[in-house]
Amino acid sequence: MLISLSVIGQNKMDANKMAEYQTSLMKSELNLDKEQQDKVEELNIKYSKKMADLMNREGSMFGKMGEMKKIKKAKNGELEKILSDDQMELFEDELEPQIRKTMRKRMAEK
Repeated sequence: MLISLSVIGQNKMDANKMAEYQTSLMKSELNLDKEQQDKVEELNIKYSKKMADLMNREGSMFGKMGEMKKIKKAKNGELEKILSDDQMELFEDELEPQIRKTMRKRMAEK
């Protein structure tokens, strides 16, 4: 019984690691200033926790898609207030797909 519980625990999405990865990537690729870095880090932690809570719930991935889109939309709405138009465009066009791909890969490895 203990073995199966530890395996289940390993399959859980780690919100802190997810937020740390996203923040690191955004800092370097978007050339964030100090104020933006602080706000983006806080935002990534907030939304990574929401996403991890959703992903770690029981249920199919298909059933979670609507809520995932709502979380993404809310996060992007807040990011628009922090990032310049050019930074936001780069985030949506290049970084967001890269982040999604990395997160999928990490989830598949677990």
